[in-house]
Amino acid sequence: MKKTTLITLFMLTLAGLSAAAQNMRQSQEQQHKEATATDAQQEAGGGLSALPLHRYDAKLDGKIPVVIAFQQNADNTVAGYIYYPKAKHPAPILLVGIVMHEKGSEYYSLTEYQPDGRTSGYMTIENDGKGKMEGTWGDPKTMKERKLTDMRHSSERPAWFTESLLTPERPDNIGKEYSYQRWNPRYKAYMGGHITFRAAGKNRIHFDCSNAERNIAEGKSAEGRPAVLKGNVFEYHDVNECGYGFKATFYPRFVVLESLTTGETLNCFGAFASFDGIYIKVKK
Repeated sequence: MKKTTLITLFMLTLAGLSAAAQNMRQSQEQQHKEATATDAQQEAGGGLSALPLHRYDAKLDGKIPVVIAFQQNADNTVAGYIYYPKAKHPAPILLVGIVMHEKGSEYYSLTEYQPDGRTSGYMTIENDGKGKMEGTWGDPKTMKERKLTDMRHSSERPAWFTESLLTPERPDNIGKEYSYQRWNPRYKAYMGGHITFRAAGKNRIHFDCSNAERNIAEGKSAEGRPAVLKGNVFEYHDVNECGYGFKATFYPRFVVLESLTTGETLNCFGAFASFDGIYIKVKK
């Protein structure tokens, strides 16, 4: 893969799971079912799932130490934390993103989220699996980049990484409200998406979504036709009766929304708009 710019990888994360990830969905379906079953078994005992843990110890521009630890699943969703041990009040900060694979190398595009869904950093990591590692961290407001240096990769679990963020969420534990907010330099303001859920019976929920990061995409489930959960996933078609469909996959701290239908149905909304994105749970 050509060296991908930080901004390009940001756009891949913005789109939720990229077109490449969508194209792999069929080939990964069985893997996903197996991973979900394994995670569900682990959930019964609490704690970490059976997914491998990746840890990177590094420095920003050779100065500021950071510890990055995450897991990834068969859907190429990545979730974990970044930790700044020298911060005034050090605490793990949520990281969520995607991973792409090519010729033995792994390319991570990760976003740093605050509890209210506001983004506070962007990160890329490239690992060729042979000891060569590169990475950058970017400020969402200034877009100033810092290189990750002195990188070391291991599977050692940090003491603060106590629970997997990729355990499939239980239907009865889905939050009422999820959100994400990214800095828009053109408008000098945070803009993003917001979705709410309300119960409509066993394994059934209604949703109301608005995503206005680039243009406005708004829609909700029809009365009398709630979304039907299968485990931690639902698919909903013909939003607003204009043909748009999407998939929602729930995890303990966030939900991933990705379009299922073809580009023509995006005409339901403003140009280039969709529900796609990673939304952080802000209200239980």
